[in-house]
Amino acid sequence: MSLFGTNKVSKGFTNEAADMVQLFFRHRDMDPRKHELKGSEGFGWWLTEGSAKIYIFVQDSPNGALLRITSPIVFLPQDNKEVFYRKLLDLNTNLTNCALSTHENVVLVVVQRPTLGLTQEELDEQVWNVAYVADLLDNKLADEFGAQLYSEQVHANMRGA
Repeated sequence: MSLFGTNKVSKGFTNEAADMVQLFFRHRDMDPRKHELKGSEGFGWWLTEGSAKIYIFVQDSPNGALLRITSPIVFLPQDNKEVFYRKLLDLNTNLTNCALSTHENVVLVVVQRPTLGLTQEELDEQVWNVAYVADLLDNKLADEFGAQLYSEQVHANMRGA
């Protein structure tokens, strides 16, 4: 028997993976409905782990459902972008089960995988890993490159919302 009392393995269906994410929240005494992201394609939730804001998405794709877990950590610095991008690539060399990427002007820790074969334990591990890496790197990158730590308010202001 597993940690969660189930040996359930996903067959790759979107609703099945969404149920796993909701169970993830309930195991932490959190109401998944209070953490839903409205208006996301497919299913989406958010939570905070340490200093990291984590987003979990389950989406349909032509080849089956996908799980995507992301955590925005810093905004791109104003100066030394080439050196900064090189640092991100070098950091990726040593990351396990996640990667650094950028979207617009934000650096993200991200993991994406098909949901086929996903177990509850792996989902839990993936969320924890993204949170751990985000918490580990956000202040280091901010300090080293003068990058601003990510905040939703600053991001909204930058986008003119």
